[in-house]
Amino acid sequence: MSGGGTCFRILLALVVWNAILLSFQSAVAEPSGITTPQGIFSLRVTHQAASHSQERWLGNAEKRFFELTGFESQDYPPIMVVLHSHESPGEGLPSLRVDSLEGGLPRIQVDLLNQDAPRSGTLGERLLATAMLLREYYGEKAPQVGSSIPVVSSWLSHGLATLCLDSSTQKTLRASYLNGEAPPGIEAFFAERPPDDSNQLLENNYNARAACLLQAGLKGEGAALFRKWIRPDSSAEHHDSISSSSNCPSGWPMQPIERDWLLLMAISSRDEKSVTDELTSNESLRRYDAIIKAISIDAASFEKLRKERGWEFTSQGICSRLSSLRLQANLLIIPLIDSITDLLQSGKKFSGKKLQERLASLTALRKETLGRSQAIDAYLDWYEAAKVPVRSGLFDEFLKSFESPVRKGPVGRYLDAVESRGW
Repeated sequence: MSGGGTCFRILLALVVWNAILLSFQSAVAEPSGITTPQGIFSLRVTHQAASHSQERWLGNAEKRFFELTGFESQDYPPIMVVLHSHESPGEGLPSLRVDSLEGGLPRIQVDLLNQDAPRSGTLGERLLATAMLLREYYGEKAPQVGSSIPVVSSWLSHGLATLCLDSSTQKTLRASYLNGEAPPGIEAFFAERPPDDSNQLLENNYNARAACLLQAGLKGEGAALFRKWIRPDSSAEHHDSISSSSNCPSGWPMQPIERDWLLLMAISSRDEKSVTDELTSNESLRRYDAIIKAISIDAASFEKLRKERGWEFTSQGICSRLSSLRLQANLLIIPLIDSITDLLQSGKKFSGKKLQERLASLTALRKETLGRSQAIDAYLDWYEAAKVPVRSGLFDEFLKSFESPVRKGPVGRYLDAVESRGW
Protein backbone atom coordinates (compact mmCIF):
# COMPACT_ATOMS: atom_id res chain seq x y z
CA MET A 1 0.00 0.00 0.00
CA SER A 2 2.82 2.33 0.79
CA GLY A 3 4.40 1.76 -2.64
CA GLY A 4 1.08 2.38 -4.41
CA GLY A 5 0.52 5.57 -2.43
CA THR A 6 3.96 6.81 -3.34
CA CYS A 7 3.36 6.19 -7.05
CA PHE A 8 0.03 7.98 -6.86
CA ARG A 9 1.63 11.02 -5.26
CA ILE A 10 4.37 11.09 -7.90
CA LEU A 11 1.82 10.84 -10.70
CA LEU A 12 -0.26 13.65 -9.19
CA ALA A 13 2.80 15.87 -8.90
CA LEU A 14 3.66 15.27 -12.55
CA VAL A 15 0.13 16.19 -13.64
CA VAL A 16 0.21 19.41 -11.61
CA TRP A 17 3.65 20.30 -12.99
CA ASN A 18 2.52 19.73 -16.56
CA ALA A 19 -0.50 21.96 -15.96
CA ILE A 20 1.73 24.72 -14.63
CA LEU A 21 4.03 24.43 -17.66
CA LEU A 22 1.09 24.56 -20.09
CA SER A 23 -0.39 27.63 -18.44
CA PHE A 24 3.01 29.33 -18.48
CA GLN A 25 3.54 28.54 -22.16
CA SER A 26 0.10 29.83 -23.06
CA ALA A 27 0.74 33.03 -21.13
CA VAL A 28 4.02 33.55 -22.97
CA ALA A 29 2.55 32.70 -26.38
CA GLU A 30 -0.47 34.98 -25.98
CA PRO A 31 0.54 38.43 -24.70
CA SER A 32 -1.94 40.29 -22.58
CA GLY A 33 -3.94 42.98 -24.40
CA ILE A 34 -5.04 46.47 -23.38
CA THR A 35 -8.21 47.79 -25.04
CA THR A 36 -8.56 51.52 -25.64
CA PRO A 37 -11.45 53.34 -23.91
CA GLN A 38 -13.83 53.34 -26.90
CA GLY A 39 -12.91 49.87 -28.08
CA ILE A 40 -11.25 50.48 -31.45
CA PHE A 41 -7.82 49.07 -30.57
CA SER A 42 -6.52 46.18 -28.50
CA LEU A 43 -2.81 46.74 -27.89
CA ARG A 44 -0.51 43.75 -27.44
CA VAL A 45 3.25 43.76 -26.96
CA THR A 46 5.20 40.55 -27.51
CA HIS A 47 8.31 41.32 -25.46
CA GLN A 48 7.37 43.69 -22.63
CA ALA A 49 4.51 45.55 -21.03
CA ALA A 50 2.82 48.26 -23.04
CA SER A 51 3.95 51.78 -22.19
CA HIS A 52 1.56 54.54 -21.22
CA SER A 53 2.66 56.61 -24.24
CA GLN A 54 1.56 53.84 -26.61
CA GLU A 55 -1.81 53.54 -24.86
CA ARG A 56 -2.37 57.30 -24.98
CA TRP A 57 -1.33 57.39 -28.63
CA LEU A 58 -3.98 54.88 -29.67
CA GLY A 59 -6.57 56.31 -27.27
CA ASN A 60 -6.16 59.81 -28.72
CA ALA A 61 -6.31 58.37 -32.24
CA GLU A 62 -9.70 56.74 -31.72
CA LYS A 63 -11.05 59.87 -30.03
CA ARG A 64 -10.02 62.07 -32.97
CA PHE A 65 -11.40 59.49 -35.43
CA PHE A 66 -14.88 59.64 -33.91
CA GLU A 67 -14.81 63.43 -33.64
CA LEU A 68 -13.64 63.86 -37.23
CA THR A 69 -15.86 61.37 -39.03
CA GLY A 70 -18.93 61.42 -36.80
CA PHE A 71 -19.03 57.63 -36.44
CA GLU A 72 -20.48 56.39 -33.15
CA SER A 73 -18.72 53.88 -30.96
CA GLN A 74 -19.96 50.36 -31.71
CA ASP A 75 -19.36 46.98 -30.11
CA TYR A 76 -17.35 45.69 -33.07
CA PRO A 77 -14.29 43.46 -32.56
CA PRO A 78 -11.29 45.69 -31.80
CA ILE A 79 -8.30 46.03 -34.10
CA MET A 80 -5.44 43.90 -32.83
CA VAL A 81 -2.31 46.06 -32.68
CA VAL A 82 0.73 43.85 -32.03
CA LEU A 83 4.08 45.52 -31.35
CA HIS A 84 7.17 43.44 -32.12
CA SER A 85 10.72 43.94 -30.92
CA HIS A 86 13.79 43.97 -33.16
CA GLU A 87 14.51 40.37 -32.22
CA SER A 88 11.08 39.12 -33.24
CA PRO A 89 10.86 37.31 -36.58
CA GLY A 90 8.76 40.08 -38.09
CA GLU A 91 9.89 40.28 -41.69
CA GLY A 92 7.70 42.52 -43.80
CA LEU A 93 6.56 44.68 -40.89
CA PRO A 94 4.53 46.79 -40.61
CA SER A 95 1.64 44.81 -42.05
CA LEU A 96 -2.16 44.69 -42.10
CA ARG A 97 -4.28 41.57 -42.44
CA VAL A 98 -8.00 40.85 -42.36
CA ASP A 99 -9.55 37.41 -41.76
CA SER A 100 -12.39 35.75 -39.87
CA LEU A 101 -12.89 34.76 -36.28
CA GLU A 102 -14.97 31.87 -35.05
CA GLY A 103 -18.61 32.87 -35.27
CA GLY A 104 -18.28 34.92 -38.45
CA LEU A 105 -16.75 38.04 -36.88
CA PRO A 106 -14.00 39.97 -38.69
CA ARG A 107 -10.45 39.98 -37.36
CA ILE A 108 -8.29 42.97 -38.28
CA GLN A 109 -4.69 42.94 -37.12
CA VAL A 110 -1.89 45.47 -37.56
CA ASP A 111 1.67 44.31 -36.78
CA LEU A 112 4.18 47.06 -36.05
CA LEU A 113 7.72 47.34 -34.85
CA ASN A 114 7.93 48.81 -31.38
CA GLN A 115 10.07 51.70 -32.65
CA ASP A 116 7.23 52.83 -34.95
CA ALA A 117 4.69 53.37 -32.17
CA PRO A 118 4.23 56.24 -31.80
CA ARG A 119 6.18 57.74 -34.68
CA SER A 120 4.84 60.37 -37.04
CA GLY A 121 4.68 59.97 -40.80
CA THR A 122 5.21 56.21 -41.04
CA LEU A 123 3.58 53.39 -42.96
CA GLY A 124 2.34 52.01 -39.64
CA GLU A 125 0.18 55.09 -39.04
CA ARG A 126 -1.41 54.75 -42.47
CA LEU A 127 -2.12 51.06 -41.83
CA LEU A 128 -3.79 51.94 -38.53
CA ALA A 129 -5.91 54.59 -40.28
CA THR A 130 -6.87 52.04 -42.95
CA ALA A 131 -7.71 49.50 -40.25
CA MET A 132 -10.09 51.96 -38.54
CA LEU A 133 -11.95 52.45 -41.82
CA LEU A 134 -12.10 48.70 -42.48
CA ARG A 135 -13.45 48.12 -38.98
CA GLU A 136 -16.36 50.44 -39.77
CA TYR A 137 -16.77 48.84 -43.22
CA TYR A 138 -17.05 45.24 -41.98
CA GLY A 139 -18.76 45.90 -38.66
CA GLU A 140 -19.72 42.49 -37.29
CA LYS A 141 -19.62 40.62 -40.61
CA ALA A 142 -16.40 38.93 -41.64
CA PRO A 143 -15.25 39.07 -45.29
CA GLN A 144 -16.40 36.22 -47.48
CA VAL A 145 -13.91 33.56 -48.44
CA GLY A 146 -12.08 34.58 -51.59
CA SER A 147 -13.35 38.17 -51.57
CA SER A 148 -10.88 41.02 -51.97
CA ILE A 149 -10.15 43.48 -49.18
CA PRO A 150 -11.09 47.11 -50.05
CA VAL A 151 -8.12 49.25 -51.05
CA VAL A 152 -8.19 52.64 -49.35
CA SER A 153 -7.07 55.53 -51.56
CA SER A 154 -3.63 56.91 -50.82
CA TRP A 155 -4.85 60.43 -50.13
CA LEU A 156 -7.43 59.12 -47.64
CA SER A 157 -5.00 56.96 -45.67
CA HIS A 158 -2.40 59.76 -45.58
CA GLY A 159 -4.95 62.41 -44.62
CA LEU A 160 -6.70 60.35 -41.94
CA ALA A 161 -3.38 59.24 -40.43
CA THR A 162 -2.22 62.87 -40.29
CA LEU A 163 -5.38 64.07 -38.57
CA CYS A 164 -5.76 61.16 -36.13
CA LEU A 165 -2.29 59.72 -35.45
CA ASP A 166 0.28 62.39 -36.23
CA SER A 167 1.29 63.94 -32.91
CA SER A 168 3.75 66.45 -34.38
CA THR A 169 2.74 70.10 -34.18
CA GLN A 170 4.94 71.40 -37.02
CA LYS A 171 3.26 70.83 -40.38
CA THR A 172 5.15 71.50 -43.61
CA LEU A 173 2.83 72.85 -46.28
CA ARG A 174 3.88 74.77 -49.37
CA ALA A 175 0.98 76.23 -51.33
CA SER A 176 2.73 77.22 -54.56
CA TYR A 177 -0.44 78.67 -56.06
CA LEU A 178 -0.20 81.56 -53.59
CA ASN A 179 2.86 82.73 -55.54
CA GLY A 180 0.96 83.09 -58.80
CA GLU A 181 0.90 79.50 -60.06
CA ALA A 182 -2.31 77.82 -61.20
CA PRO A 183 -4.38 76.36 -58.33
CA PRO A 184 -4.32 72.55 -58.11
CA GLY A 185 -7.40 70.44 -58.80
CA ILE A 186 -8.83 67.61 -56.76
CA GLU A 187 -8.78 65.12 -59.63
CA ALA A 188 -5.10 65.84 -60.26
CA PHE A 189 -4.41 65.33 -56.56
CA PHE A 190 -6.24 61.99 -56.62
CA ALA A 191 -3.98 60.87 -59.46
CA GLU A 192 -0.82 62.14 -57.77
CA ARG A 193 1.49 59.42 -56.54
CA PRO A 194 2.50 59.79 -52.87
CA PRO A 195 6.23 60.38 -52.31
CA ASP A 196 8.49 57.73 -50.83
CA ASP A 197 8.99 57.59 -47.08
CA SER A 198 12.64 58.45 -47.63
CA ASN A 199 11.78 62.04 -48.62
CA GLN A 200 10.35 63.42 -45.40
CA LEU A 201 9.71 66.96 -46.64
CA LEU A 202 7.71 65.87 -49.70
CA GLU A 203 5.80 63.32 -47.65
CA ASN A 204 4.90 65.89 -44.98
CA ASN A 205 3.69 68.26 -47.68
CA TYR A 206 1.53 65.53 -49.25
CA ASN A 207 0.15 64.54 -45.85
CA ALA A 208 -0.82 68.13 -45.05
CA ARG A 209 -2.59 68.57 -48.40
CA ALA A 210 -4.44 65.27 -47.94
CA ALA A 211 -5.49 66.28 -44.41
CA CYS A 212 -6.85 69.62 -45.70
CA LEU A 213 -8.82 67.82 -48.41
CA LEU A 214 -10.35 65.40 -45.91
CA GLN A 215 -11.31 68.26 -43.61
CA ALA A 216 -12.94 70.09 -46.51
CA GLY A 217 -14.85 66.97 -47.57
CA LEU A 218 -16.19 66.29 -44.08
CA LYS A 219 -17.75 69.72 -43.67
CA GLY A 220 -21.53 69.92 -43.36
CA GLU A 221 -23.37 67.12 -45.12
CA GLY A 222 -20.11 65.70 -46.42
CA ALA A 223 -19.55 63.81 -43.16
CA ALA A 224 -22.84 61.88 -43.53
CA LEU A 225 -22.02 61.00 -47.15
CA PHE A 226 -18.57 59.86 -46.06
CA ARG A 227 -19.99 57.58 -43.36
CA LYS A 228 -22.44 56.08 -45.85
CA TRP A 229 -19.57 55.53 -48.28
CA ILE A 230 -17.50 53.74 -45.64
CA ARG A 231 -20.38 51.79 -44.10
CA PRO A 232 -23.04 51.26 -46.82
CA ASP A 233 -26.46 49.85 -45.98
CA SER A 234 -26.64 46.06 -45.99
CA SER A 235 -29.54 46.18 -48.45
CA ALA A 236 -27.83 48.58 -50.85
CA GLU A 237 -25.39 47.71 -53.56
CA HIS A 238 -21.74 48.53 -53.01
CA HIS A 239 -21.35 50.43 -56.29
CA ASP A 240 -20.65 53.60 -54.25
CA SER A 241 -18.57 52.47 -51.31
CA ILE A 242 -14.98 52.23 -50.25
CA SER A 243 -14.85 48.81 -51.95
CA SER A 244 -15.50 50.41 -55.35
CA SER A 245 -12.94 52.15 -57.53
CA SER A 246 -14.13 55.65 -56.58
CA ASN A 247 -11.66 57.86 -54.72
CA CYS A 248 -14.34 59.64 -52.69
CA PRO A 249 -18.11 59.56 -52.09
CA SER A 250 -20.00 60.28 -55.29
CA GLY A 251 -22.31 62.70 -53.49
CA TRP A 252 -19.56 65.10 -52.45
CA PRO A 253 -20.00 68.56 -54.06
CA MET A 254 -16.57 68.81 -55.64
CA GLN A 255 -16.52 72.51 -56.50
CA PRO A 256 -17.27 73.77 -52.95
CA ILE A 257 -14.92 71.15 -51.52
CA GLU A 258 -12.14 72.23 -53.87
CA ARG A 259 -12.69 75.86 -52.88
CA ASP A 260 -12.54 75.00 -49.16
CA TRP A 261 -9.52 72.78 -49.76
CA LEU A 262 -7.56 75.61 -51.40
CA LEU A 263 -8.54 78.02 -48.65
CA LEU A 264 -7.49 75.57 -45.91
CA MET A 265 -4.11 75.06 -47.57
CA ALA A 266 -3.67 78.82 -47.91
CA ILE A 267 -4.45 79.33 -44.23
CA SER A 268 -2.12 76.51 -43.17
CA SER A 269 0.76 77.85 -45.23
CA ARG A 270 0.39 81.30 -43.67
CA ASP A 271 0.30 79.85 -40.16
CA GLU A 272 3.65 78.12 -40.60
CA LYS A 273 6.18 79.88 -38.35
CA SER A 274 9.69 79.40 -37.12
CA VAL A 275 11.55 80.68 -34.11
CA THR A 276 13.80 82.66 -36.46
CA ASP A 277 10.91 84.47 -38.16
CA GLU A 278 10.53 88.20 -37.73
CA LEU A 279 7.73 89.14 -35.38
CA THR A 280 4.78 91.11 -36.60
CA SER A 281 4.47 94.73 -35.57
CA ASN A 282 1.58 93.98 -33.20
CA GLU A 283 3.46 91.11 -31.55
CA SER A 284 6.59 93.27 -31.28
CA LEU A 285 4.61 96.02 -29.56
CA ARG A 286 3.00 93.52 -27.22
CA ARG A 287 6.37 92.17 -26.13
CA TYR A 288 7.75 95.70 -25.83
CA ASP A 289 4.92 96.66 -23.47
CA ALA A 290 5.47 93.50 -21.43
CA ILE A 291 9.12 94.43 -20.92
CA ILE A 292 8.72 98.10 -19.95
CA LYS A 293 5.76 97.54 -17.67
CA ALA A 294 8.33 97.34 -14.85
CA ILE A 295 8.85 101.10 -15.18
CA SER A 296 6.39 103.96 -15.42
CA ILE A 297 6.57 106.34 -18.38
CA ASP A 298 5.75 109.27 -16.16
CA ALA A 299 8.24 111.99 -15.24
CA ALA A 300 7.58 112.02 -11.48
CA SER A 301 7.45 108.23 -11.12
CA PHE A 302 10.48 107.71 -13.34
CA GLU A 303 12.46 110.32 -11.44
CA LYS A 304 11.65 108.56 -8.18
CA LEU A 305 12.46 105.13 -9.60
CA ARG A 306 15.94 106.05 -10.90
CA LYS A 307 16.93 107.35 -7.46
CA GLU A 308 16.15 104.07 -5.73
CA ARG A 309 18.84 101.61 -4.76
CA GLY A 310 19.36 98.91 -7.36
CA TRP A 311 18.22 101.07 -10.29
CA GLU A 312 21.32 100.26 -12.35
CA PHE A 313 20.74 96.53 -11.99
CA THR A 314 17.05 96.92 -12.91
CA SER A 315 17.78 99.09 -15.94
CA GLN A 316 20.49 96.71 -17.16
CA GLY A 317 18.03 93.79 -17.04
CA ILE A 318 15.42 95.74 -18.98
CA CYS A 319 17.99 96.84 -21.57
CA SER A 320 19.14 93.24 -21.99
CA ARG A 321 15.59 92.07 -22.70
CA LEU A 322 15.06 94.96 -25.11
CA SER A 323 18.27 94.07 -26.91
CA SER A 324 17.07 90.48 -27.37
CA LEU A 325 13.71 91.70 -28.64
CA ARG A 326 15.43 94.03 -31.12
CA LEU A 327 16.97 91.03 -32.92
CA GLN A 328 13.52 89.65 -33.73
CA ALA A 329 11.27 92.71 -33.65
CA ASN A 330 9.58 94.24 -36.65
CA LEU A 331 11.58 97.08 -38.27
CA LEU A 332 8.77 99.48 -37.44
CA ILE A 333 9.33 98.99 -33.69
CA ILE A 334 13.13 99.30 -33.66
CA PRO A 335 13.21 103.15 -33.29
CA LEU A 336 10.95 102.82 -30.26
CA ILE A 337 13.22 100.18 -28.72
CA ASP A 338 16.33 102.30 -29.39
CA SER A 339 14.75 105.38 -27.82
CA ILE A 340 13.75 103.65 -24.57
CA THR A 341 17.12 101.89 -24.37
CA ASP A 342 19.01 105.17 -24.75
CA LEU A 343 16.82 106.75 -22.08
CA LEU A 344 17.44 103.92 -19.62
CA GLN A 345 21.20 103.89 -20.19
CA SER A 346 21.60 107.67 -19.77
CA GLY A 347 18.62 108.55 -17.58
CA LYS A 348 20.69 110.10 -14.79
CA LYS A 349 22.23 112.65 -17.17
CA PHE A 350 18.94 114.39 -17.89
CA SER A 351 17.47 117.14 -15.76
CA GLY A 352 13.82 117.12 -14.73
CA LYS A 353 12.61 119.23 -17.65
CA LYS A 354 14.74 117.36 -20.18
CA LEU A 355 13.57 114.02 -18.81
CA GLN A 356 9.94 115.11 -19.06
CA GLU A 357 10.44 116.07 -22.72
CA ARG A 358 12.09 112.73 -23.51
CA LEU A 359 9.30 110.75 -21.85
CA ALA A 360 6.63 112.77 -23.68
CA SER A 361 8.47 112.20 -26.95
CA LEU A 362 8.65 108.47 -26.19
CA THR A 363 4.90 108.31 -25.51
CA ALA A 364 4.14 110.14 -28.75
CA LEU A 365 6.46 107.82 -30.68
CA ARG A 366 4.70 104.75 -29.33
CA LYS A 367 1.29 106.17 -30.28
CA GLU A 368 2.52 106.99 -33.79
CA THR A 369 4.09 103.53 -34.14
CA LEU A 370 0.84 101.85 -33.08
CA GLY A 371 -1.14 103.82 -35.67
CA ARG A 372 1.29 102.98 -38.46
CA SER A 373 1.30 99.33 -37.40
CA GLN A 374 -2.48 99.09 -37.55
CA ALA A 375 -2.58 100.77 -40.96
CA ILE A 376 0.09 98.45 -42.37
CA ASP A 377 -1.63 95.34 -40.97
CA ALA A 378 -4.93 96.41 -42.50
CA TYR A 379 -3.27 96.87 -45.88
CA LEU A 380 -1.48 93.52 -45.64
CA ASP A 381 -4.73 91.77 -44.71
CA TRP A 382 -6.34 93.22 -47.80
CA TYR A 383 -3.33 92.26 -49.93
CA GLU A 384 -3.33 88.66 -48.67
CA ALA A 385 -7.05 88.34 -49.27
CA ALA A 386 -6.72 89.75 -52.78
CA LYS A 387 -3.69 87.56 -53.57
CA VAL A 388 -5.42 84.21 -52.98
CA PRO A 389 -6.69 83.14 -56.44
CA VAL A 390 -9.73 81.46 -54.89
CA ARG A 391 -12.96 83.13 -53.98
CA SER A 392 -14.21 82.21 -50.55
CA GLY A 393 -17.83 82.42 -51.65
CA LEU A 394 -18.80 84.32 -48.50
CA PHE A 395 -19.70 87.47 -50.43
CA ASP A 396 -21.22 85.98 -53.56
CA GLU A 397 -24.69 87.13 -52.55
CA PHE A 398 -23.49 90.72 -52.29
CA LEU A 399 -21.83 90.57 -55.71
CA LYS A 400 -25.01 89.61 -57.51
CA SER A 401 -26.58 92.44 -59.51
CA PHE A 402 -30.34 92.61 -59.42
CA GLU A 403 -32.37 94.47 -62.04
CA SER A 404 -34.07 97.44 -60.49
CA PRO A 405 -37.74 97.99 -61.42
CA VAL A 406 -38.40 100.62 -64.09
CA ARG A 407 -40.18 103.64 -62.68
CA LYS A 408 -41.82 106.07 -65.12
CA GLY A 409 -43.43 109.42 -64.52
CA PRO A 410 -46.09 111.26 -66.58
CA VAL A 411 -43.61 112.20 -69.30
CA GLY A 412 -42.39 108.64 -69.65
CA ARG A 413 -45.89 107.24 -69.87
CA TYR A 414 -46.81 109.89 -72.48
CA LEU A 415 -43.81 108.98 -74.62
CA ASP A 416 -44.70 105.28 -74.37
CA ALA A 417 -48.22 106.10 -75.59
CA VAL A 418 -46.85 108.11 -78.51
CA GLU A 419 -44.49 105.26 -79.47
CA SER A 420 -47.32 102.76 -79.31
CA ARG A 421 -49.42 104.85 -81.78
CA GLY A 422 -46.52 105.29 -84.10
CA TRP A 423 -45.07 108.46 -85.55
